Parts: sequence; C-alpha cells; structure tokens
Amino acid sequence: SGHPFQAMENPVEEPMSRLTRDLIAEILSRVPYKSLCICKCVCPAWRDLIADPVYRKKIVHSLTGFFYRITEEAAAFPGVNYAYLSAFPWASVPKTHPRLPLPPDSTDRVMSVDDSCDGLFLARISIGAGNFRYMVSNPATGEYTLLPHNGHAGNDSIAYLGFDSDASTEGFHVFEFAEDWSPPDHRGIQFQVVTQVRIYSSKTGAWVAMEPKWDSQVSLCFGQPRVFRNGCLHLIGLSCFDADVFGLAIVDAQGLKWRIVPLPANSFSGFIGKSHGHLFYVDSDTSLTTISVYTLSGEIYNWGVCHQDDDCIYWKLYKCSNVIPNKESLEVIGVHPHANLIFIAHSNNQVLAYDLDRQESTVVCHLGHTYHRFMQFFPYVPLLSCLPLDGGIRLVTPS
Repeated sequence: SGHPFQAMENPVEEPMSRLTRDLIAEILSRVPYKSLCICKCVCPAWRDLIADPVYRKKIVHSLTGFFYRITEEAAAFPGVNYAYLSAFPWASVPKTHPRLPLPPDSTDRVMSVDDSCDGLFLARISIGAGNFRYMVSNPATGEYTLLPHNGHAGNDSIAYLGFDSDASTEGFHVFEFAEDWSPPDHRGIQFQVVTQVRIYSSKTGAWVAMEPKWDSQVSLCFGQPRVFRNGCLHLIGLSCFDADVFGLAIVDAQGLKWRIVPLPANSFSGFIGKSHGHLFYVDSDTSLTTISVYTLSGEIYNWGVCHQDDDCIYWKLYKCSNVIPNKESLEVIGVHPHANLIFIAHSNNQVLAYDLDRQESTVVCHLGHTYHRFMQFFPYVPLLSCLPLDGGIRLVTPS
C-alpha cells in the first residue's frame, strides 16, 4: 500500500487556475456588487483584475441607488441619506449601506454634497471665516482627496464634478461657477449670471481661473442636473441675451470650447442625463402625464463648424409616451445609465422607475424622509477602481 501522504506529491489542479483572465472577468461581470467586493479579497490576482482598466468596462456595475439631501442632522453623512433601489431588477444592491468617506477631523465642520458623477462625489467642507475646501471621494473604495483652496471665499458659487469612468485615465475635473448680479436689462430686470469660472484638474492638481466665453451671459440654478460627456460639462441655463432663452450651456474641461445650444422646449424644469452613452433631455408637462425624451446629436461637438440657432437641428426625438396620471408633485430625478428607464419622485415619498418601452411604472424605493420638490438626488454607480489622481494626495477613511 502507498504512503498516506503520497497523494500530496501530485496535488489536484485547481479548476479556477485553468480559466483565462477574460473568462474570469466575464464571470465577475455577472455577480452582485457585494459579492464582487468579496471577490476582491480572494487573492491579489482577482483584486488586480477587478481594478484593471482593461476589464473594468466589462465588470462595471449599474445604478444601485440614490444619495439625497435631507435637513435632519442624524444622517449617514451630514445632510445626506441613501435610498436603495431594492425592487429594481437591474440593481445589484449591497446589503451594507454605502457611505461617503469623511476626513477624521470633520466632526466640527459644516459639510455639504454638491454633485456626483460616475461613482465619484463632490463635497465642500467649511474651514472657517467663510472659506471652504472641496473634497472628491469614492464611497466604493473609501478614498478621498482634499482639493487645494482656489482663492475664492463665500458661497456665491455653484460647483459640479466632471468624470468619465470609461476614460478614467483623463482623471476628474471640478468646475466652479461664481455668480454676480448683472446690470439691469432694457426691462430693468437683473439676473445672477456667471462672472468667473474655475476648473480643477486631478492631472495637474491645480485650479485655472477664467472668464466665461459663451455668446451671452448665462444664469444657472443651484440643484439643476448636469452631464459630463465627451470631455465637456453640459448645464441647463438661462441665456440672458435679447430674449430669455433656456439653453444647454457647454464648456470643455480645459476651458477652451464654449457653446450654448437651444433646448427642444424653452423650460427651466427639463432634465438632462446620460444613458447608453448619449445625452438625454427629458421634457414633460407639469403633471407628468406625457413625457418626451430627446437625444443630443454628436454634430454639436464639431467645434469648427458654424452652428445655426435652430431649436431642433441638434435634437432627435427618442421616445414619447404617457406617464403617470393622478399623481402630485412629480419630478424627474434621474435616468438609468444602461436601460430606457426614467426615475421619478413624488409626494408619497416614493421613487418610481418608468419604463419608456413598456410605458409602465414600478415603485423601486421608499424615501426615509419627507420628499419635497427640488430635493437633490445624486445617482450612485459603484466605482471599484482607485481615485484617479496625478496631482493630488489620495487618502482613505479609517475602517
């Protein structure tokens, strides 16, 4: 008979060792978000594969929920709570509550969330005497970075985050728009208009200040949605030139290209979002009984071409359908990044997912706080790669 330990000389080959990296990535792309986080701890090879930019597009996960502003102090993050899309089949919802990273010395500071973009979040932290610093963080990894002070004091500014997870090597950008009152127009009306723009780049770790170069003065509204696409920030704003026209104000991350595109509907209540890689404009009536969805033509990025001031030349009607009658205080709060779904909040403290193809709505979550119109919602798509930094310091919240 053989020695009892003889079998150890020829151990059985692990089945997983036969799989190529492509096959492992294919398998990992089908597991829920929480399970994927566990897979990162299996071995260094899996951890590196999940973080590898080559496979991140395949393993990328979809919308899991919304952070939203609240007034109560007892929140996971000051002024912010989280809503799971628990009844939503596309959402791989983790059972652990996602939290925005906090600096260790943030206890006595006033903090607020300004924006989110492809898994990253932008917040501002008061540092006393009316000054503040911006912080960019990644809830999925617990990483954050504090941006250098840009020399601007006061709260008369609106900030947005620009990041494309499909082009993460470009880093992220923070756009800050300082506003002031314009001189009275021919009607004697004044507007708060953008007077200076500051853009931060994570590649350089520095701010660059400039004056806006749109064709007319632009007035923004705090809380309005924005889209970062093709290296450009897109905002809904009021173009204050001769006539009051609501348009899509565009500026690139270098502050070199500026353009205003008329909207399909002259309304400040429209919603813009990014889905299937396209910019969507959602227009609806006040009761949301009908809804129209438009896509922005890629021709708008031909910067050398003289564009006509035609409301419809850049927009293509994508979907038009009936929505939800007999509901009060309806508000579009988001679009799904990979499906024909629009998210709508209403006064029953519920969030609905409206399927544009089937023209059906489903309650996907119940808000833990009283909903009010113009409440800010920040979509959360987990980003499993490291915070993209070349010119900044990466910090991690202690576990």
